[in-house]
Amino acid sequence: MKTLTIEAGTIRYRDEGCGRTIIFLHGALSNGHTWRKVVPLLSSEFRCIVPDLPLGGHAIPLAHKADLSPHGVALILEQFIEALKLDNIVLVGNDTGGAYGQVFASLYPDRVSHLLLCNTDAFEVFPPKAFASLKAGVRIPGFTWLMAQLFRCKALLTTPLVLGLLSHRLTKHEASTLYISSFIRQRGIRADFRKVVKGWSPRITLQAAEQLRQFRQPVLVLWGADDDKLFPQQLGLRVDAIFQQSTFKLIQNSRTYVQEDQPEAFATELAHWLNNASSELVR
Repeated sequence: MKTLTIEAGTIRYRDEGCGRTIIFLHGALSNGHTWRKVVPLLSSEFRCIVPDLPLGGHAIPLAHKADLSPHGVALILEQFIEALKLDNIVLVGNDTGGAYGQVFASLYPDRVSHLLLCNTDAFEVFPPKAFASLKAGVRIPGFTWLMAQLFRCKALLTTPLVLGLLSHRLTKHEASTLYISSFIRQRGIRADFRKVVKGWSPRITLQAAEQLRQFRQPVLVLWGADDDKLFPQQLGLRVDAIFQQSTFKLIQNSRTYVQEDQPEAFATELAHWLNNASSELVR
């Protein structure tokens, strides 16, 4: 793991491989580990950068003053990219990370050469109905502390109440070790999560969708076919229809976390799309 300090605080990230730069964004109560199966399949051909966004699964709390609204998270990503002196990035967003990817691409379109969205919040779905109660819950004193105590029960983590709707393959031990441990232990992580959740609003994603109708770069929409509770296929088709130059691909035997359930298919589709898109540009 590497670290980079920006105005909002310290961001941990992984940086593997060389070639065209891909930045991978993860969802809430998750971190860069969600891409652990995909990056090794791509790093021989691409530079894969995986930041731990401050969405509740990160290990280092950000500064108390950090703005963690959707636009604030987009600014954090912009400062992260600027500090690494990157340009013309391929931006990949899954789950909540896809919402932040949409906001980022709408605000900084010149930074993004290609955009991949995968089973993501969009339009009026931010957050999905299954987690809508979090918006009210995080405003109750002690709510996230209570969440942390419940999360000590590993069996709970892969139920529909927590991460169970996201993946066929994620185990309770992986969920606990890879994603939830810092949320349980650190008050600062829970404080960041509260700020993040308070910022979720369909107004943000609807606004981003409208702005992205002018986005001219190539887009790939990958969608797990079994995600019928959080982000159904119809939502993915609506996301695909936003863009002027977009391709929609359905991935079988996968829920929201396509990168967890079908990492080979995810990596193959991404690499094939990027190489084909580059060929078209050369012509």
